[in-house]
Amino acid sequence: MANPKLRFYFREPTIDTNIPITDGTVKIEGFDWEFVPTEEECDAWDCGFAARVRAYAKGEAHISIPAFPNRKFRLAYIYVNSKAGIESAKGLEGRRVGIMQWDNTAGVWARGALQHYYGVDLKKINWCSPRAKKMALAEGIRIEQIDSNDDPDLLLDNMLLDGKIDAVIGPNVLPSITARDPRMRRLFRDFRKEEQEYYRQTKIFPTSHIVTLKQAFVDKHPNAPVALLKAFRQSRDVAFDRLVGPDPQVIAYSWIAAAVAEQRELMGDDYWAYNVPNNVRELEAMTQYAHEQGLTPTRIDYKTFFHPDAAALPGV
Repeated sequence: MANPKLRFYFREPTIDTNIPITDGTVKIEGFDWEFVPTEEECDAWDCGFAARVRAYAKGEAHISIPAFPNRKFRLAYIYVNSKAGIESAKGLEGRRVGIMQWDNTAGVWARGALQHYYGVDLKKINWCSPRAKKMALAEGIRIEQIDSNDDPDLLLDNMLLDGKIDAVIGPNVLPSITARDPRMRRLFRDFRKEEQEYYRQTKIFPTSHIVTLKQAFVDKHPNAPVALLKAFRQSRDVAFDRLVGPDPQVIAYSWIAAAVAEQRELMGDDYWAYNVPNNVRELEAMTQYAHEQGLTPTRIDYKTFFHPDAAALPGV
């Protein structure tokens, strides 16, 4: 009898941790992959972490596994106009700061770091966004609506270049940063050093996505969460093997093996763990920041939104 299909929606199918699944290298035990183009059509997906927390608070019928295929430090994603005179995180207070939208995961992490690590008062920032959704915000937070139908990255990039805003906190690298336009720079010029020190002090490695299943599919296929977690662990292992294994596949950067060794020395061999115990700081931080920033009415218990069998699966 043929295996049932597991319809998966990848928000980012081409990042290195996901490619071993999307290129067919990694199979899933007891199921056949089917990749679909929208969340509405899927049985499981790589959900934005903040969106997952918010959906849980609303009681939506989803269940997650401790697989985090996308994670990035977010201090490098704070940009300033070079002539704005902003030389520190505290310098953002009193300034106009553009964001894509308040509940974007990257922004939640960046604002959490600004508040808790740098002591920035988020209420003293003049936030503006083309997607100022009618949603709950933390007391004292105000977001100015930017009226535009342009792509948010291009819109904020142009506004920052023109001096209409002083800074941007975004999920992506702005086009003018990629083009090395001198009119714009990262807030932290040596962002690598800054993020490494942030990790030394906090032990937080921000998680952007969390693999999540629809409860109706799990009710029908209770073996799916563990099978999916095993597949994502294998995919991550293949991705690392392609970086630093016997036949490296990433060759555009000549010293990638040295870079991975440096990151492991700082963060440990299992810094990209797919389990609960190794990610407690991140899980606690996200649920705290989401509540403080108004995404959830109360601080939720992260332990309750994981499938118990997947959460208990040994290994990393």
